[in-house]
Amino acid sequence: MGASGWNVQAVRAREAMSKVSDQLGPSLDWGGVAIAHLDTGFTNHVVFNLSGSRPALLLRAGRNYMDVDEIVPRDPLNYGGGLGVYPGHGTRTAGLLCGNLPGTFVGLCPTVPVIPYRITNSVVLTGNTIINAATAIVDAVEKNLVDVISISLGVQSVFGNVKQMHALGRAVDLAYSRGVIIVAAAGQTRDAPELVGFEVYPARYSRTIGVGGINANMKICFDYEIGRNDVDVWAPADDIQRPNSVPGLSEPFIDVGGAADGTSYATVHVAAAAAMWLRLRGDELQSGGYVGWQRVEAFRQLLRTTAQKLKGNDVRSTGTMPTTGILDCVALIDEKLPPLSKLKQRPPAEPEVN
Repeated sequence: MGASGWNVQAVRAREAMSKVSDQLGPSLDWGGVAIAHLDTGFTNHVVFNLSGSRPALLLRAGRNYMDVDEIVPRDPLNYGGGLGVYPGHGTRTAGLLCGNLPGTFVGLCPTVPVIPYRITNSVVLTGNTIINAATAIVDAVEKNLVDVISISLGVQSVFGNVKQMHALGRAVDLAYSRGVIIVAAAGQTRDAPELVGFEVYPARYSRTIGVGGINANMKICFDYEIGRNDVDVWAPADDIQRPNSVPGLSEPFIDVGGAADGTSYATVHVAAAAAMWLRLRGDELQSGGYVGWQRVEAFRQLLRTTAQKLKGNDVRSTGTMPTTGILDCVALIDEKLPPLSKLKQRPPAEPEVN
């Protein structure tokens, strides 16, 4: 998998998933761990095995905030043009996350329950789609009780008004308070150089896990401001093989041969790692008193302390946190939990109003 399989090997996803599989047993019991996937929705692709006895996506739990006459979060693929508009983006990212068709394509975290949300047609959130993102986060936390939210999307604050950005911030704060790990793309400037310098949310919020992108040389592969505080960890984002849905072709789609790039793909690597970590360490977290935001901060700290070193990039330490590095799934799930006393609550996205 992968044009050369480099991305899976780089983060040691297969070895980590093997450890998780031993815990799951023949019933593939994830112990309640589930991932909400906020994107353009899903399409009927063979890697999701939607007609099988164990589909990769939990469609009935998902929501469609884009199409008023549709409940199921299906991506219609019938739109195009505009900044960051990529029909089928949700299929590509979700397929890499949880696609599970042995012999054809296996994602990073096969068998994990994934709930798709259709909130946008574009990777750049603007206007009402910012509200959609906020609403979906709240639904995922309160209705579906997910443990991880994966967001391969972003908004520059210049594109959202105060009300919209407040709604997004409040949703992030809710998830954080409930111990839900939000993993979000830090973005890149290749497709939209006019946006250089603008902050990308929700990754920019300190309460989310911001993910940057590397290439097969284990180097940063986009025009980042080195040492940005919103990048907690780096993951593969260049020449990544993924499933694809092409407008105009009949379903189920079968294309798994192409490759793509962007922090959208880096994000799902970390979301997969979060699900693995929670499945293996969940009981220990509960018995040890790691509740609410402490679960998120324990994960963040271990991401950083177990990270592999970047090659050829000068990434500075941010504050009291260790220098950021590259995701290592095996080291992450094997490392003992940090002491509760060492965890520090991050400032809220939206300060409380008295």
